[in-house]
Amino acid sequence: MQTRSLFPLSLILLIFSFVGCSTSKDQLTLHIQNPGSVDRQNEMVEVAWKDIRQKLSLTENQAIVVTDSSGKQIPCQLIKNGSDEVETLLFPVSLAAGQTASFQISTGVAEPVQTMVYGRLVPERKDDFAWENNRTAFRVYGPALKATGEISNGMDFWAKRTDSLVIDKWYKNDLSGLASYHEDHGEGVDFYKVGRTLGLGMTAPVDNDTLCLGHNFVTAEILDNGPLRLTFKLTYDPYMAGGHEIRETRIISLDAYSYFNKVTNIFETDTTGLTVATGIVMPEENPEANAATTTFGDNTGIIAYETPANEVNGTIYTAAIHPNGFGIVKVSGGHYLGLNSYKPGSRYTYYVGGGWSKAGFNSFEDWTQFVKSEKEKIDQPLTIQIK
Repeated sequence: MQTRSLFPLSLILLIFSFVGCSTSKDQLTLHIQNPGSVDRQNEMVEVAWKDIRQKLSLTENQAIVVTDSSGKQIPCQLIKNGSDEVETLLFPVSLAAGQTASFQISTGVAEPVQTMVYGRLVPERKDDFAWENNRTAFRVYGPALKATGEISNGMDFWAKRTDSLVIDKWYKNDLSGLASYHEDHGEGVDFYKVGRTLGLGMTAPVDNDTLCLGHNFVTAEILDNGPLRLTFKLTYDPYMAGGHEIRETRIISLDAYSYFNKVTNIFETDTTGLTVATGIVMPEENPEANAATTTFGDNTGIIAYETPANEVNGTIYTAAIHPNGFGIVKVSGGHYLGLNSYKPGSRYTYYVGGGWSKAGFNSFEDWTQFVKSEKEKIDQPLTIQIK
């Protein structure tokens, strides 16, 4: 398995400038720069598809390939975000701090791309929706589980130490009695505790210092399904917060190589403003007493938490990153919370993920340094020139 230097955070490229015209109708050149002090390894970048079509004068359904300066093909994916039309072209780049590199997009037949992300509804396991990439895995809980009385709209975390996609295998083996995914058989294990909480980094309205939690999702729709990015949308039945009905939608996206999901929440209600909290569950007897050693957070936009160590399975490290920062960071209601003011109907976007002591992170300090570097990548996104 590759080391944590390959844990990027997916970022949308800033279109820095458009220079001149293509010298050929069947090729354009991208100059991509890393303006920050952190190396980028296999970081996903996006280019607007309409610009590519215009520059290459593409006909309907004409195929393209992406190559680096040596002519080697780079895997890519056309992103639709659930629409009928292609919106962007996605592909990974690796750039040292301050480095600029050139890539070419041209017409042609692309080589097969290895699928590195995967997700699906799991009706055979009470309507879980589970997803993963070549680094980590997650799940959220659906209507069939709610029907049994188990209510949770938190995110679950599956610790992995393999590049392989394992969701289908783990479910099949667990349901057949062959091998429980609550035990580590060499690929990883599910030992994260969610319950009636936000789990790993979900967001909920707050009323008078009380988290107002929704129920299990009621619909799940896949918007893009690999090979490099998975995006899906969840909807929830209305629930109450401070006497107001809340209608919630979540859009979650996970890229290959990344330990972090991009999460966008939309809360609709009849008020002009809400307070919302992104939270990480703290499954301890008295989390406030241990917060000094198990949490790291600041208003710039990071909350991180070290879960209690498990004698057999090790330690899970968790974090959420908000690009615009948190207004308040605190321990409350059994969670480590980052709070912000929110305008109903708007998009509330942040990033959330976890690491594991048996998969590249040796300490909480190690994890928090990694999270800080991920925040820097958000603050200083890659730039591009199209020629």
